[in-house]
Amino acid sequence: MNNFSSPKYDEHRAAIEKLRNKGRDWEFIKFYGKYDEEGLQNKLEQLQEDDMIPLDLISPLWLDIVKFMRELEERVQAIEEKIANNRILSRRQDNDLTIPNGAASSWQLYKNKLIKQGWTDESVSDVENTTISILRKLRVETTEPIKGLTIGNVQSGKTASMAALMAMAADWEFNLFIVLSGTIDNLRKQTEDRLLDDLKISGNLSWERLSRLSLKSGSSHKVSSLLLNKGSRERYLNVCLKNKTRLNDLIHWLKEDGKKLSQMRILIIDDEADQGGINTNDVNDTAAERTALNKAIVGLVNIQANDGGKPLSMNYISYTATPYANFLNESSEESLYPRDFVAVLNPAKEYFGAKQIFGLENDEYYRGLPMVREITEDDRDLVNAIHKEEEFYLPKSFEDALHWFLLSTSIMRYRKYKKPISMLVHTSQKQSHHQVFADLINNYFRNTSKAKIIESCRELYAEELKKFTKEDFEMEFDVYPNKEDVKDYPPFEKIEDELKRLIRNRPSHINVLEETKRLEYHDGLHLCIDNCANNGVTEELDHVRLAYPDLKAPNYPAPAPAFIVIGGSTLSRGLTIEGLISTYFLRTTSQADTLLQMGRFFGYRKGYEMLPRIWLTTDTEEKFRFMATLEEELREDIETYILEGMDANEYGPKIKNSPKLTWLRITAKNRSQNAEQIDLDFSGTSSQSILFDNDSVIQRKNIEVTEHFLNRLGTANETRNNRGLYWKDVPFEQIKDEFFGKFEFSKQSMFANMEAFFDWYQKKETEAGFTSWNIVLSGTGKLDDEKKRKWVVGGRDVGLVTRSRRGAATGGKINIGVLRAPTDLYADMTEEMYKSIPDVYKPTQSGKAERAFLKDQLEEIDEKQPKKSVVNELRKAAGLGLTPQLLLYRIDQNSKFEGTQGENTSEANKRYDLNASEDLIGVSLFVPGYRSGKNLATKLSIRIDNPIGESETGEGEE
Repeated sequence: MNNFSSPKYDEHRAAIEKLRNKGRDWEFIKFYGKYDEEGLQNKLEQLQEDDMIPLDLISPLWLDIVKFMRELEERVQAIEEKIANNRILSRRQDNDLTIPNGAASSWQLYKNKLIKQGWTDESVSDVENTTISILRKLRVETTEPIKGLTIGNVQSGKTASMAALMAMAADWEFNLFIVLSGTIDNLRKQTEDRLLDDLKISGNLSWERLSRLSLKSGSSHKVSSLLLNKGSRERYLNVCLKNKTRLNDLIHWLKEDGKKLSQMRILIIDDEADQGGINTNDVNDTAAERTALNKAIVGLVNIQANDGGKPLSMNYISYTATPYANFLNESSEESLYPRDFVAVLNPAKEYFGAKQIFGLENDEYYRGLPMVREITEDDRDLVNAIHKEEEFYLPKSFEDALHWFLLSTSIMRYRKYKKPISMLVHTSQKQSHHQVFADLINNYFRNTSKAKIIESCRELYAEELKKFTKEDFEMEFDVYPNKEDVKDYPPFEKIEDELKRLIRNRPSHINVLEETKRLEYHDGLHLCIDNCANNGVTEELDHVRLAYPDLKAPNYPAPAPAFIVIGGSTLSRGLTIEGLISTYFLRTTSQADTLLQMGRFFGYRKGYEMLPRIWLTTDTEEKFRFMATLEEELREDIETYILEGMDANEYGPKIKNSPKLTWLRITAKNRSQNAEQIDLDFSGTSSQSILFDNDSVIQRKNIEVTEHFLNRLGTANETRNNRGLYWKDVPFEQIKDEFFGKFEFSKQSMFANMEAFFDWYQKKETEAGFTSWNIVLSGTGKLDDEKKRKWVVGGRDVGLVTRSRRGAATGGKINIGVLRAPTDLYADMTEEMYKSIPDVYKPTQSGKAERAFLKDQLEEIDEKQPKKSVVNELRKAAGLGLTPQLLLYRIDQNSKFEGTQGENTSEANKRYDLNASEDLIGVSLFVPGYRSGKNLATKLSIRIDNPIGESETGEGEE
């Protein structure tokens, strides 16, 4: 049987991949669009005449390779689907609840609403599967509260997940739903209105709003009036501000009637759980009081009536996109630590998240969409001067952001888009600064002629159409569904009339009609200053704060209303900015979780995917990219724990260390009090050197060290793909002394200080069960290929690999961006190991879901770096689950960059010929992941000072 994954068929597969990459389905590819094998053969002969495919690629071989590749793709998808559907970290036994299927059930009504809103079948199915998985970890009767955590993404639809869980739980007789929402009332109200709109649909159940619950007069309800008996169709929702007074009022209200309390099946959802409720007092001082807000939440979760009555069930679930404080603060029995389960939400494929917008560090697959524009240092200084009222004109970058908003609004109106369209200006928390910028915007429109504005827009439009093209979108966001439906830019002439209409009058606040107090919207620009200084209507009958019109209202404005929104804290977290297409963001913070939550530009952009733009400093852009990488690695860690069958109370995240943490804390210091600076855990480490000193003396020495080390390892084995060599069962001490002890890394490299790793490995090697190491020398082309520039090692000729330089064409430091090819992590598998991997690998441990791990995954030809969890499982299935791997490369100093890059490619991401003074030795380290039930750190640990550099996963490196 032919091995179609071998290099022998590289060109054959490439011909088929070319069709697949063009979006052709497998039925078309099978006969190349013809009717039968005879038509296929004729087509292949034409291609051979044009020298486009190998001469031996005849129709029977084509059909066999197509079958192989189709099955491979389907099996890879099956792996990813299995992993995607297993999103709960918990050993807690599931209850026997099922998905409600009655047409009038709360869940089915909500599900239908999602479908009507345009959710894809895949997204609805994912919400349903994740929701029932969470629901099965809850309890309809409890003696002790259930505590869980659900991790979403910023602006990714967490509210939809909450509504889905509430709907399903309501169908199973949960009857009181308490949502703790925000520290600002307009965000609380937005959440309350949204949830009621989602849930209050005529069906089997009747939903009722409970507002401002208190024993004081004026409360909307008395607890004694609630209908809570078994079989009652009433369901109650209270959205409570995270305010100690409001929470304590709620607690006193609930405790008043023990009989009613004992009928309650309570589900508490703590929205943005890392905000407000974290105990920031000294958690290690047993005598210390909890902070008032945290104490109130803990009191609510452990509520008991004055007469001793307790709820029939109590389930507390925290929701957040930035869970670092939740994990790192405290984990005592009394605390809110999610000891029962951790769930991970999948955003829909249409989601514009941090990794889609900013890319991931050291990941060529996620490079980021070219929609980010720079605020220069000069413009940043000018903004600071504007805040101090020392300068009185807008920076060039701000004018660009403003003009782009005008252009994009005109495009969306030209396309008959109906919902609100927004620009966000976020430069400061201070209310006085907000007013200064509002005045400058007004002055700009007052003092600039309409003709000049239109001409400036025309020039910017021509530039932007080159910087971010439809081709860029399709290449950088290849998972986006139905990319063919994404609209390209119309000609400027098509939108010019809409642009003139938009700027016909100067911006103004939202007008309030005197008689009806109704807000009146117009077809120009609404200028909103959203802060607490503008809570009322002015004497001029202006509504200054942001207020979007109700899309269902009979007087909804046309064309789509446009808003320039200036603000600070009220726009920093949770609040959705509708139709956000232009963001001017110049805020600084030393807390990573706060920074990520400020990203109002994350979310869904259905119908205007090509239009969003974000203006930032390069420093802030770098922080967002770091946070995107951190977020991705946290999710991969949890996924690995899930696949290993570990429990939530065994989970202590290992947060990536980086030089950036000298200026960026993961979360506030008093919110991460259980973060330890000792007892690091390097299991699951997957790191690669990408930074090199362009010093021929150093690199020559490294080549000699590596040659000496490899030649002393004995007889080498050929890698299965015949491109390199590997040695097995090499003792760690030999690697440590003969290679790492003599090799010289760049001081910026993560390998520059390996002592912490050596200490950990020697302490934990036996406990972890690690075997001796496998050493792999990766090459290109076939071994002993005379056509390749080669390196003679162990009597064999290994082809040198090629890598390009990133960020600068010359210089004393070389950054190659990425070293390791995805399949290199499987290069030390023998043919026998490969054949021994079953088509389906079924874990025997009770309670684990079936998982598919297919040997064909080993040969996936893809730029995408494989997930750490998949690598761990495939190596385990091949018998290498406890075998660490050291991968080595000799990189040709004369490597040429042969790819393409657009005009919009940022300088930091541009590629050049390697132009090195000597060949480089690249090093990759892979340490097996977690063993079930084993936490290879003595304590839950994170180290955030004295960090080292560039790790792919950064598993607790020092």
